[in-house]
Amino acid sequence: MYLSKIALDKKYAARPYQWHRVLWTLFPERPDARRDFLFRMESRSSKGDALFLMQSTILPHSSADAEVMAAKAFSPRLSEGMPLRFKLRANPVKTIRDAGGRLNGKGEIKHCRVPLIDPDQQIAWLQRKLATAAELTDVIAVTEPPLWFSKKGTGSGKISPVLFEGALLLKDAQQLNGLLRDGIGAAKSFGCGMLSIG
Repeated sequence: MYLSKIALDKKYAARPYQWHRVLWTLFPERPDARRDFLFRMESRSSKGDALFLMQSTILPHSSADAEVMAAKAFSPRLSEGMPLRFKLRANPVKTIRDAGGRLNGKGEIKHCRVPLIDPDQQIAWLQRKLATAAELTDVIAVTEPPLWFSKKGTGSGKISPVLFEGALLLKDAQQLNGLLRDGIGAAKSFGCGMLSIG
């Protein structure tokens, strides 16, 4: 895997729905490939430009819309019982199913995702996601401002990201590697899900 610092111009940085599309341009030889990168906005300058941290399976290359500021290979050596610091911006949600059992157009019971607002529920969500890989030993959950987006044909929506930071104790290196590779939770196209450890 590679970890890269990516700079996005302010015309894209202010539009969360564009982040994924612009970052995809860093991999020009793979227009039809499955997304195999995760990212997180780290900071925004006074001019409106933004700096992203990105994790990818192949090395990214600067494009007309995004600049690779730095990149390095990343291959953590993990062992059971290892204490680790972590950072994760995630979209903790729960699914609510229609109490009356009404069906949608696919014949499934109607359901919707709603954000978890209470910090204790947010931390419990993270504990469930990490359960087989690691034990949380210290965590702070900070709810961030919502990310608004609009989509053709479906109107507008919002994501309620939460920034988790703290410490964990490694239980299963293979499971944790899977979470590092695949991310945690939903809204990965909006910069959620990338787990960083150190």
